Amino acid sequence: MNEGKHFKKEKLINGVLRNILRDKKNIQYKKNIYPNFKKILDKIFSSNSIRNYIYSTLFFKPINYQICVVNNENALYGKRVFTFDRKINKDCFVQDIGNFEVILSVHKFFKDKNVIDVCAAPGGKSILLNSLGFTVTAIDKSQKQIDKFKENLSRLKIKMNVQKIDFLKKKFSNKYNSILLDAPCSALGTFRRNPDVTVKIEPSIIKKHQKTQIEMIEKSLKVINEKGFLIYMVCSFHPFETIEVIDKIMQKHRNIKIHDIKSNKMIKKQNGYFINPLSFKEFGGSDIFFVSVLEKIK
Repeated sequence: MNEGKHFKKEKLINGVLRNILRDKKNIQYKKNIYPNFKKILDKIFSSNSIRNYIYSTLFFKPINYQICVVNNENALYGKRVFTFDRKINKDCFVQDIGNFEVILSVHKFFKDKNVIDVCAAPGGKSILLNSLGFTVTAIDKSQKQIDKFKENLSRLKIKMNVQKIDFLKKKFSNKYNSILLDAPCSALGTFRRNPDVTVKIEPSIIKKHQKTQIEMIEKSLKVINEKGFLIYMVCSFHPFETIEVIDKIMQKHRNIKIHDIKSNKMIKKQNGYFINPLSFKEFGGSDIFFVSVLEKIK
């Protein structure tokens, strides 16, 4: 409406809107798969069955799940996962089932139970790690997200060290053995929850994400001890933010080892793994995450 006023076309816009409302039952909405999105997705998922499943469910919002902080035999998956409709259960928090699978599959690499979770808010991964017996120092630079995090902790009656810190600017006096880095990204893997990301694949913007992601891994490697583990993950399947990031790190650092992950819900690619949404078909699919497990060997 502001645009209508600017161009002095308020009456025209109002007329068009009235016509749409009158005929809304007969309007057919065309569902387009944007070429750039399809090109990138086809590059990562070579399996026709996976691609067909993704394209056939592209416009269906996935089922929401809640994760219990204690094992429960009545759970749908992994002794923790329940469907989420309107009300969060007493000991649960909301998390995508693919996100849950990532942490469930990689947490055993952390031999040191003291973990620093970088970009932790709003806290799902930190809370899950805490429930698995880890002591988590959670850091994030967004106060808004930290506030949500603390609300979850309060509701769950969990005490955790949550700090507002800009990881790239912070000077760390201590070193760590266990770091989880869920880096900022395009969120391309959440396309069914956020369809607008499919049209926002701007190489220049994603390259900026890559620069930040590499900087955050470099910083992590500086503050991690020898034989320490860094788990890098993003909710994206764009090569710039996933495979290419780890490739660049491996080319520069010869003292890094990539570990295999044991999960039948993931697809192995060079230097990392992608969640396979088809493997969660019976659960209504999942978001797509990339994860790589790095060990600093010397």
